[in-house]
Amino acid sequence: MKTLVALTGANGAFGSEILAHLLNDSDLKIRILLIEVDKLKPLVKSMIKNNPDRIEVLYGNTNSETDCQKLIQGARYVVHASGMIPPKTEHNEKGAYGANYLGTKNIVDAIRTSPDRDNIYFVNIGSVAEYGNRNEKHLWARVGDPLISSDYDNYSYTKILAERYVLEAGLPHFVSLRQTAIAHRYLFNNNLSDGLLYQAPLNAPYEWVTDGDSGLLIEHLVEYDLNHQLDTGFWNRIYNIGGGKANRLTGYETMNRGFSLLGRNLKVFMDPNWFATRNFHGAFFYDSEVLNSYLHYQTETVDDYWKNMSKIYWYFHLGKLVPPSWLKKTLFTKLTKYDDSPKYWVDNHIDGKVKAYYGGYTAYESIPKSWDYYPLLCENKDSTGSFIDYDKLKDEAYAKPYLLEHGFDDTKPLDQLDIKDMKQAAKFRGGFCLSDDMVKGDMFTKLTWQCHKGHTFKATPYSILFGGFWCPECFNKPWKNGRMAKYSPYFAQLYYADHSKDEEDDIYPPKEKQ
Repeated sequence: MKTLVALTGANGAFGSEILAHLLNDSDLKIRILLIEVDKLKPLVKSMIKNNPDRIEVLYGNTNSETDCQKLIQGARYVVHASGMIPPKTEHNEKGAYGANYLGTKNIVDAIRTSPDRDNIYFVNIGSVAEYGNRNEKHLWARVGDPLISSDYDNYSYTKILAERYVLEAGLPHFVSLRQTAIAHRYLFNNNLSDGLLYQAPLNAPYEWVTDGDSGLLIEHLVEYDLNHQLDTGFWNRIYNIGGGKANRLTGYETMNRGFSLLGRNLKVFMDPNWFATRNFHGAFFYDSEVLNSYLHYQTETVDDYWKNMSKIYWYFHLGKLVPPSWLKKTLFTKLTKYDDSPKYWVDNHIDGKVKAYYGGYTAYESIPKSWDYYPLLCENKDSTGSFIDYDKLKDEAYAKPYLLEHGFDDTKPLDQLDIKDMKQAAKFRGGFCLSDDMVKGDMFTKLTWQCHKGHTFKATPYSILFGGFWCPECFNKPWKNGRMAKYSPYFAQLYYADHSKDEEDDIYPPKEKQ
């Protein structure tokens, strides 16, 4: 019998590549869950048509517990790649919660209650968005860093909720893969249909991975596991999916390489004050090689991607013949008028978002309106305009000064961590570990914790020390990152990298240990 892989999100940019790569193994059968009303992408429609004996289509929705139970029945692997992404998440808060959190919860519950649960391997697709905003002070992220959902970012908020549920559910076999920005075949068109691209700060760090490499990653995961090539320590962990040093680019570099298809520079099409200066998400992954050492998926660069795009979108080369001033006026200026564009928020006095994405109107007005005075990291200028060696910033060998502290000795093997490490980590988070003992190295028996406000909660040591999670009540919206940073060195080191200490006026006083 063929091994069954259950897959959600097969009609998406990432999911369709997973489906294509899984088809490379003739011993696999793939069951995909599709929403019947969705229009199938031509690639997906073709794969279904040409592989009727390999692809089983189940019409339904992850919001349905029954559909999730049908999806996982008889599956050896369940790959959960579906969800709602920006900018849809910005306009549909309820839909984001349903697609990203409830959908994950329903699949996890279906596995957890299945009589065959011990034989099911669950692959959750998380997101770099869980790490929140990064700037030149903290370009690098790694597993164990604090999870800070950027204000108004329903996508990151719901992905954090979902991943926490995965970690705390007690599944026998799981991994959560925090996916970085994907260079996929629909990227160019998608980013010219709304104002989302202006939310990405020009100096924000991104470690891209191509859609092909992302699909190859899942192909290798299944193949290696079936062939007993994966170390037993692979499962029940969190990993960052990144493309390596060659794919580390700032927001400016990323877009500028795309504009090369038009034979022009980004600067002739856009103004620097159209872009947000903070409150997005992106990072260089200090530990991206960890996952690559297991699954050997890093084969393509962003340059390879753009070469392919120049063949697919051949007509963009006609941009060389069009005056850039005309394109700027008719296309790129128009994108600033969308209600998900930062400039729209400034022009229409949407105060909360102006504060979140700029730090206020005064901060916005201080942004240079000319590229001649705008400091770009990729041009070796820090935020003050002083020289900074950008190439070194992208190299792991020079990254240690930029890494965040985790509040305990994170170089210790997991099987050596004990209750002293738990109490030390809790103190760094502004709270306490109320449990007085644990089995050394047991990362998945829940302990009792307390935050600075006195909320008590149970969570596994792995979720706290390596997941980056803390108090679930304080995490609830409205966003309370500043309030937590007041009393938590763990969160403060990241939050105050781009926020002043007086930005959050609704604070809680710390409480004594209960």
